[in-house]
Amino acid sequence: MLYTLWDSSVVIPYYIPEASRNGNAATNASIILDSVRHHRTEAFFYLPNIVAAEVFAAFDREFYSGWDPQIHKKYGGPGRTLHGGKYKKARKHFRKDIHNGVLFYQLELNRYHILALDLIAPIDKYRKFYRTTQARSMGASDLLIGAMAMHLVKLHGRDNVRLLTADRRMKAIFELAGPAVHPSTRKKMALPGTAKELGFGTWSKNMYPRVLDLERCTNSECAEYFGEWPLSTRKTYGKDPKA
Repeated sequence: MLYTLWDSSVVIPYYIPEASRNGNAATNASIILDSVRHHRTEAFFYLPNIVAAEVFAAFDREFYSGWDPQIHKKYGGPGRTLHGGKYKKARKHFRKDIHNGVLFYQLELNRYHILALDLIAPIDKYRKFYRTTQARSMGASDLLIGAMAMHLVKLHGRDNVRLLTADRRMKAIFELAGPAVHPSTRKKMALPGTAKELGFGTWSKNMYPRVLDLERCTNSECAEYFGEWPLSTRKTYGKDPKA
């Protein structure tokens, strides 16, 4: 079984494609979600409950923030926002997909995820990651998603889990920087001791999740995980869609 953990940066564009600056994230998210929705691919979708809140808040921003120049650019000029019909449709569609875990199973944030920040946050704050011309580290919500992904890796195995995002920092920090941290720096950050204390056992690069950036990924990267790409999204005869 394949297990995916979804970040808001790839959930929002699925329901409101106009909200994304790059159409790749919306397109790739649609292929994955619709393939599973129509019983063409077997995969389990985890959705952090903090992401569910972020998605609803993003929908509201796209519709209500008529004062925001960034919103105006997406919808055609001053004062323009997401059409009311699209706003209502997106909310209804997302509510249906998360109801009783029919498509997305909501993963509740718990104390173990918070404690696991000690295995990720020091690396993120230590490394300089540049967005445009400024170094920007991640906020608490993004780091918590990484911590949740670490626990899923512990449960299901690293090769079976992918964190899906359009935020390139997540791949840079969670998949690349975490496993590659120098032994002396690792010791300075107390990562080996923390890993044992939190039940992860001996520190290993395989503790950290693999990340699939749906905005920048290649077809071969998608095929490596899903077995083929693109996935079939056709409806399955005799079976109702999952939602």
